[in-house]
Amino acid sequence: MSARTAPHPARTRGLDVERLADALARVTRSTRRELALPIGASSLSVLATVTDRGPLRLGDLARVEGITPATLSRIVAVLEDDGLAERTADPVDRRSSWLMVTPAGLALLAAVRRDRAQVMVARVDRLSAAQRTALSAALDALEALSAD
Repeated sequence: MSARTAPHPARTRGLDVERLADALARVTRSTRRELALPIGASSLSVLATVTDRGPLRLGDLARVEGITPATLSRIVAVLEDDGLAERTADPVDRRSSWLMVTPAGLALLAAVRRDRAQVMVARVDRLSAAQRTALSAALDALEALSAD
C-alpha cells in the first residue's frame, strides 16, 4: 500500500480527519503558489481578519491570528507603511491601539480574493459533476471548521 492509500489512524465519526487536513493544506499551498501575492500571507491574513471582523485591538488581533504581539507589530508597521492599514490609539486605554483597513487595503484584499477565486474556478471545472455537487454540499461544513 502506498502512503496515499494507507489507512489513516485519525478518524472521527467515520471521517478521515488526517486526510481532510492534508487535502486542505495542499489546496492552500498549491493555490498560493499559483497566485502572485502582492504582500505576504501573514499580512493578507491580518487584512482579511480586520476586514471581516471590523477594527480590532492589536492584542486581540494577535490572539486571533495566533502570533506574538511583536510579530503582529512588524506586520502592522509594513501594512501602515504601504497605506493598507491604519493604527489608531484607543481613546479609553491609551496603551492600546486599534487597527482598521484603509480603502487601499480593502481594494488589495478584494483583488487577491478575486484572483484566488479564479484559480479555484479552473480547478473546480476539472471536477466531475458528482465531485462538484459533493464539494458544494461540504461548503457549510468547511466554513464551520474555519470559525473561531
